[in-house]
Amino acid sequence: MSSDSGGGPRSNLDPDAIVASLDAGESEHLDDEMRSVVLDHGVRTPRVIVLLHGLTASPRTWREFARVRYARGENVLIARLPRHGYRDRMTESLAQLTRDELAEHAARILDAAHVLGEQVVLVGHSLGGALALHLAHRDARVFRAIAIAPFLGIARLPHDWNAFARRLIERFPNRFVFWDPVDRGRSSPKHGYPRYATRALAAGLALADALRDDAQSGPPGAAHVEIVRNAGETSVSNRTIDDLLARWRAAGGAAVRVHRLIGLGASHDVVEPERQRAPALRFLPRLHALLDAPPPDDDLTLDVRD
Repeated sequence: MSSDSGGGPRSNLDPDAIVASLDAGESEHLDDEMRSVVLDHGVRTPRVIVLLHGLTASPRTWREFARVRYARGENVLIARLPRHGYRDRMTESLAQLTRDELAEHAARILDAAHVLGEQVVLVGHSLGGALALHLAHRDARVFRAIAIAPFLGIARLPHDWNAFARRLIERFPNRFVFWDPVDRGRSSPKHGYPRYATRALAAGLALADALRDDAQSGPPGAAHVEIVRNAGETSVSNRTIDDLLARWRAAGGAAVRVHRLIGLGASHDVVEPERQRAPALRFLPRLHALLDAPPPDDDLTLDVRD
C-alpha cells in the first residue's frame, strides 16, 4: 500500500509520486510490504508524521503505529532508507551505503514531508534517529524531532573513539555480521535483514560524527528536538547522546530535551512490535502519548513499568 485517502476533496498532493521518488532506482528489488508508505487524507494536513526505521529494518516496522497516527487526523510518511527493504534479505547492497547517500536521501524525505503537512514531525529509531537529528539540526522546516536510541556511537566504546573506529572499519574489507549468530534470522521479523554490513555501520558513524561537529556551530534549526535515551541500551552509545547534548547546549541549544526511558531492561529495538516479547508493546503507547501532547518544556522520565 502506498497511499490511503480519507475520502475528502484531493489537492495537488500525489502520494504515489512521493513514494516513487523515494524508492526510485531500487523499486524492482523491493518487497511490497517494505516500500515507503504514505497515508494521506487527500489534502495537506496541519501536521505530518515522518517515521524513520533503523539499520537493516524496513517501513513495515512502523506500519501499525502509522495507522494509529493516521486515524488521529495526521498525514503519515513511512520513509524507506536507501538499500533497505529488498525482498532478498541476504542482499549485499548494504555494503555500498554511504554517509552522503543517507544525507541526500534524508533531504528528499524532508521535501516530501513538507508537501504532506504544515508542521513536520520526525520520529526515528537508531540510524533513523540519527537522520532525524541530522535534519533537525540543519533544516528549520522541521518543527519537532523525536530520536529514539539514535545511533551516534557504538555501545561501550568511548565517544571520542568513534572517528578512530570508523576509519578502522573503512580500512578493512566489508564484512557481514549476523545480529544473532545463533538464530541467523530464522525467528526475527522477516521484513528486515538478519545481518548488517560493517561499511553501513561506518556510514552511520560518519553521519554521527558530522552531526557532532555541526553541533558546535550552533543550536538545531528545528523548534523542538527530543532524544529518548534508553537506560537499558545494549547497542548504541548513550555517552554520545550526552556528548551531543553538551555540544548543543554549549552552542545555545538549551531547548533540546532528553527523555530517560526506563523499565525495559536490556534492549535496543524498542519500536519493532513483531519481535518475541517485544519491548515495543510497552514503549509505543508512551510514544503515542508523547506525540499527542505539546512538546515538553522539560526532560521527562518515560517509565514503562507504570
